[in-house]
Amino acid sequence: MTDLVNKLRGGYYTPGEVARFICDWAITSEDATVLEPSCGDGSFVVAAVKRLKELGVHDASSLVTGVELYEEEARKAAEKGGRIVCGDFFSQCRNGIGAKRYDAIVGNPPFIRYQDFEEEYRSVAFDLMRDYGFAPNRLTNIWLPFLVVCCHLLSDRGRLGMVIPAELFQVKYAAEARQFLMQQFDNVNVVTFSELLFEGAQQEVVLLLLERNATNSGAGVRIIEEVNAKSLARLGRKEIESIKPKRKLPESMKWQAYYLDSKVLDLLAELNGHGGVKPSSELFDVNVGVVSGQNSFFVIDLETATRNHIEEACTPIISRSFQLSGLALTNEDFERQLEMQRKVLLFLPDGELTKDEASYIKFGEAEGFNGNFKCRIRTPWYRVPTSWKPDAFFYRQVGAYPRIVINEKQAHTTDTLHKLRFTDGIDGRSVAVAFNNSLTFLMSELTGRSYGGGVLTFEPSEARSLPIPFDDGISFDFERADELVRSGKTDELISYVDAVVLREHLGMTSQEIALVRDGWLMLRNRRLARKKR
Repeated sequence: MTDLVNKLRGGYYTPGEVARFICDWAITSEDATVLEPSCGDGSFVVAAVKRLKELGVHDASSLVTGVELYEEEARKAAEKGGRIVCGDFFSQCRNGIGAKRYDAIVGNPPFIRYQDFEEEYRSVAFDLMRDYGFAPNRLTNIWLPFLVVCCHLLSDRGRLGMVIPAELFQVKYAAEARQFLMQQFDNVNVVTFSELLFEGAQQEVVLLLLERNATNSGAGVRIIEEVNAKSLARLGRKEIESIKPKRKLPESMKWQAYYLDSKVLDLLAELNGHGGVKPSSELFDVNVGVVSGQNSFFVIDLETATRNHIEEACTPIISRSFQLSGLALTNEDFERQLEMQRKVLLFLPDGELTKDEASYIKFGEAEGFNGNFKCRIRTPWYRVPTSWKPDAFFYRQVGAYPRIVINEKQAHTTDTLHKLRFTDGIDGRSVAVAFNNSLTFLMSELTGRSYGGGVLTFEPSEARSLPIPFDDGISFDFERADELVRSGKTDELISYVDAVVLREHLGMTSQEIALVRDGWLMLRNRRLARKKR
């Protein structure tokens, strides 16, 4: 199958080792009925039939049902055994499949975004979700209704094994599903991988293994970490069941926390609601930066401004995080950015246009920029809307460290960063330093979202919910902290801040601080490893 067809149907062939592992785990008896809701070319059908034959079933194909939307794929699957139904899985649930209950449901549901999910099928899928008490929205990926509906098709002692995007652990639209899984299943097991399973796809996936009415049920989630598909061969039922489940997390906490040591989770539970830890919303507000509609025209370097004689119509703006080198953007920092011909000027004409400004605008119209959506809905198209200038910048996309940078230059920022405004009476410079502690960095990894590329991303609402150990009486050497960042010694800065806000302010022991810091480093390094892949 070509990559284009893969993209359209939202699926990649499942490695044989994965299909065999899931079917071996999910199918436990010779009379087990099996459903594969999105069977593709039939890799799970093959594995299910083989598993049933190993259990002594003569006519194994009669127990396996597969559903596939695309006729060509359904034809391939039918050649490999089982009863294959060609059609939309969700419509089939309305028309007969949904009347049955299955002992094992296995598969690799497609990963398709809302806007790429055909309305004809999406409406049926979402109606089914609503019937089950869910509230799907425009962020919902198609894998989620597959998972939810299949959970309701399991028999009383059924098992479900699926290849699911790792975003199950973190995205908001899957929060209902996380809560639902913990309520519905006695055993929730998740197999994760240090290597990407699907070559050519940047989507990190996990194997979700769910068991209903288990005799050896756990009180939380088991996390089993493997290297790749081949390493699954050593993993059997006994090995999985020997792993102690992590205790259930608060509903508000994302499942990345299950990667943490239980001692860290206990410590986080103790610190939750601690008076010395402030939610960031008490210290500052966060919002999106300037949306120009065409950065290549509006966000320019000094050479472009000078060549077009529009310097007087330009104002400072930060357009990328690499234009910030310390904990503050100073006048000297900004001048260096200008000298390096970085794009740190926003074309923002005000009042009557000069001849040169009008000429530059005509150039933009000749390029068709005035037809861009954000440009054509405003009058005139070339006046970029701006609101308050930020007191500081908040990194929207994070590599090794999240960061708050004081805006001494009083520059605007594009929406590649967030703009931050401190609450009245709050010392912003102290907050910018206090932010660099192991607890806040750990919770950043649990609050933000990360996908295949290893970058941690924050929406404004997520930036507003971070815990920061802080008090008005805490003082820092801001110049020292700023210099540590500029010289690439952020780890030294974190140790300095941990000593002030975690040890002195919160009274944590050195061992507790080490636990929190190790937890943060583990989550961060795991995330960054995806980029290296």
